[in-house]
Amino acid sequence: MTPPRRPGCALPRPFLDSIQAGTMATTYKDVPMYKNPFDLALYQRLLWQTKPRSLIEIGAKFGGSALWFADLLGRYGIDHTIHSIDIDDLPRPAIPGVTFHHGDGRNLGATLSPELLRALPRPLLVIEDADHRPATTLAVLRFFDAWLQPGEYIVVEDGIVDDLFDADRLATLDGGPRPAIEAFLAERGQDYEIDTALCDAYGVNMTWNVNGFLRRIA
Repeated sequence: MTPPRRPGCALPRPFLDSIQAGTMATTYKDVPMYKNPFDLALYQRLLWQTKPRSLIEIGAKFGGSALWFADLLGRYGIDHTIHSIDIDDLPRPAIPGVTFHHGDGRNLGATLSPELLRALPRPLLVIEDADHRPATTLAVLRFFDAWLQPGEYIVVEDGIVDDLFDADRLATLDGGPRPAIEAFLAERGQDYEIDTALCDAYGVNMTWNVNGFLRRIA
């Protein structure tokens, strides 16, 4: 069972606010990307360590993250396929090796068939970056629990909203993704662990993915 950890980020609020402002202006090859400096570095480490041949991203937005992941995996010499899913059909670039799907994080079975998932080259990396509501995050975690193998990761993004947002704004997200992480680990924590080497690489939970780098261990 994963032991309790500090719930939030070690950075004080004024620093978080300034970094978030830059994050929301971040692009990659002129495509909005919305990644902060800590997680840009942490994902590079994670991809090099795990060398995923398949990446599934829940929450495509404009495709900037998928484009960056594809380029990074290519530079690492990793044959890869990326499936990026979003409930909104937005303009996105054509990216070799990336397939964009219309889909809902709360009903992934309608988009990702068992046949598709069984055929994916492994290792698999899953990134949950949908609407940041606990019901969605918990649905994504439970869905992929049936498919992840030991050593593979599911990353829950933007648990930082608890630290960034006031109570009224956080309420619009029903409390953000962190309650879903806690609920999932209460259910299935014997088979998962929080990768503290990633979460705490720059200080305790100095990542927008607070307690969100989850590694399957059994």
